[in-house]
Amino acid sequence: MGPLRPYDGRVTENPSSSLPRPASASPSVDADHGTRVASMFDGIAGRYDLMNAVMTWGQEPRLVRRTVERANIPAGARVLDLATGTGDLALEILRRHPDAQVVGADFAPEMMAVGKEREGGDRVEWVEADALDLPFADEEFDAVTHGYLLRNVADIPAALAEQFRVLRPGGWVAALETSPAPDNIIKPFSSFYIHRVMPRLARLIADRPEAYEYLSSSTQAFRSPEEVAGLFADAGFVDVGHELFMFGTLAVHWAMKPVV
Repeated sequence: MGPLRPYDGRVTENPSSSLPRPASASPSVDADHGTRVASMFDGIAGRYDLMNAVMTWGQEPRLVRRTVERANIPAGARVLDLATGTGDLALEILRRHPDAQVVGADFAPEMMAVGKEREGGDRVEWVEADALDLPFADEEFDAVTHGYLLRNVADIPAALAEQFRVLRPGGWVAALETSPAPDNIIKPFSSFYIHRVMPRLARLIADRPEAYEYLSSSTQAFRSPEEVAGLFADAGFVDVGHELFMFGTLAVHWAMKPVV
């Protein structure tokens, strides 16, 4: 999430910029997408948590708690938190489930380095990993969580297929994702905040404010909550659902791997 130039329905980028394109439905997304996204997140690691708090109007902790609730984590579970970043979801899982074994996986090591220094960070198993090719065994985890992952991967179906593979039957996945602002009475106000307020805040707070242009454009170019739900179903998950927050600009998704 972050500041955005007025959006015209197309994904735009600066040809001279090293920032990645937002995730696309097209299979032609370049192979360097993941590397460039990882580099971008490493570059903003030190200010990422502060910017998340500002951009969600202070609602990030509540959204993280809700995501963990929807993961239906059983006692003594082994849980995978993908796109773990600085560990918000991983640490919340441990707060709610002290007996859990939590693996935090991300392809941005500098983000995880920040998480390791947080209180409780030494209880998380931090793993550098690609969400499209997870280094874990089939059916290794009782639950999977992730925040803002799907908008940043080059191949959403492949990412969901990997989550399905490593999740045990009957296990749940829960995801926090941004959503394009719906057309409602609130849209002019949320658009003003994104287009006018957030660019100024990013320049004051962020080490690389231009990175937040990508984060915001990836939000606007991302799938609707209904489309994301359809992708979970296509991947084989059942009991798929979602709920909206912040006037429809954020969504918590959940789904279960069926019991064979």
